[in-house]
Amino acid sequence: MRAKVHKMIDEVDNTLLEAIHAMLETYQKRQEDDPVVGYEVDGTPVTASTLEKQADEAMEQVARGEYITLAELEKESEQWLKRTK
Repeated sequence: MRAKVHKMIDEVDNTLLEAIHAMLETYQKRQEDDPVVGYEVDGTPVTASTLEKQADEAMEQVARGEYITLAELEKESEQWLKRTK
């Protein structure tokens, strides 16, 4: 596909080439400004700004007391294991 696109670009007029160039520059700048830093389990990319928002929300949840203790997590995880047996 890449080779085919290269060939097509070699054959387009300057007006379309300028449009393609502008699109590629915009895409590249966006990648530099907000890079992909990871992926969700389903393969969806996670950008730096999204990760920052998620971290901020998690910190706010902790500040509001919305968390479970290690002891509660251990008790809950025992139930997970019982379901798999």
